[in-house]
Amino acid sequence: MLEARDITFGYPGAKPLYSGFSLQVEPGERVALQAPSGFGKTTLCRVLAGFERPQTGQVLVDGQPLPRRGVCPVQLIQQHPEQAVDPRLRMRKTLAEAGEVPQQLLDDLGIRDEWLQRYPHELSGGELQRFCIARALATRPRYLICDEVSTMLDAVTQAHIWHVLLDYAARENAGMLLVSHTPALTARIATREVALA
Repeated sequence: MLEARDITFGYPGAKPLYSGFSLQVEPGERVALQAPSGFGKTTLCRVLAGFERPQTGQVLVDGQPLPRRGVCPVQLIQQHPEQAVDPRLRMRKTLAEAGEVPQQLLDDLGIRDEWLQRYPHELSGGELQRFCIARALATRPRYLICDEVSTMLDAVTQAHIWHVLLDYAARENAGMLLVSHTPALTARIATREVALA
């Protein structure tokens, strides 16, 4: 189980975004996080994936804190893929950060061989997002955090990406936390909704 236990977080000089917030995501569960814009959904996603540390409280997986080093069992896929990659690295090296990436995963995501030699700025947002998803799934995470992962993509690419993510979650019994401003998508994917505010 992925658990946020009594989390308090705020940026310096500002009041906390949330105080004493708790959340549980079971294996195989798909939880939609609901809140108006500006209430800290993206920040909470970063806290749950270990990118930010809460001021109080803990993030636990099966009762254990997230590892400080090595592969994290919680993987975050962000809304803006260009912010999640090193612009100086070719995409082959970006993928290598996850270790060995199965060719089948690249095929499933529609990643072409010629893209591997390109830099991030030479790819479209949809192409770059496919790499970010491949890098995350290659680590075989137990929990996926999907923060508006398809908002800026065309409908065909959105459907394709969600098909791959949901297929992985079903196959691996992985838990999922998702943020989306599209009610139809949330209704189709989520097994439960949680209000942040």
